[in-house]
Amino acid sequence: MSHLHVPDGVLPVALWAPGLALALILLVLSARSLRRATAQHMAYRGALGALVLAAMAVQIPFGPLEYHLTLVGPVGVLLGPAAGYQVVFVASAMLAFVGHGGFTVIGLNGLVLGAGVALARPVYEWLARSRRPPAAMAAATAAGQAVSGALWLTIVVIALGARAGVEHPGGPPGRLGLLLGLAAPMWLIGVVVETVVAFGIARFLGRVRPDLLPRAGAGERDAAGGAA
Repeated sequence: MSHLHVPDGVLPVALWAPGLALALILLVLSARSLRRATAQHMAYRGALGALVLAAMAVQIPFGPLEYHLTLVGPVGVLLGPAAGYQVVFVASAMLAFVGHGGFTVIGLNGLVLGAGVALARPVYEWLARSRRPPAAMAAATAAGQAVSGALWLTIVVIALGARAGVEHPGGPPGRLGLLLGLAAPMWLIGVVVETVVAFGIARFLGRVRPDLLPRAGAGERDAAGGAA
């Protein structure tokens, strides 16, 4: 529920074009903020990116529908907003080449996933002051997924509303009610699944590589050095 599997030609240009432009601007800004990153951190970023790509390519059946893990929470916590955004943007671009969404929605997917990534680290750092890392990462993941899911739903509602306005000028977009009825339970399931996975990842790292988990109040630069 936080990745747009929409083929090219469905979303209006007025929606995806500004989204792509904004996503590219953020990509440039993130690259500038990380221009002093070490080679070790770049390798660490690539490894997590490969994990995200693999997770998002796996289809988890939920009855007639399918769900794809995003790992937005763990990536945001472990890499921080800038590096995490780069990872989800590149993953979205690569997935477009294998049919997981069209090329025109790469920017929107980057923004949707990037919103969750950007929120995960500060939420984790705040919660880690009083909670253990697994609980803090799980809660940060839930918060990130909530934001990403809300942004995903907003984009879909806007797109359906625009199409309904073209097909039935002045008429109510009847598909929106059906969409909300299907999206709400799927969104809740997705939040639960991602949260459980994030809890397991943090628990595993706490046992084998606790140095990869950011300290409470640590900045993104500290994470870059810790990953080395």
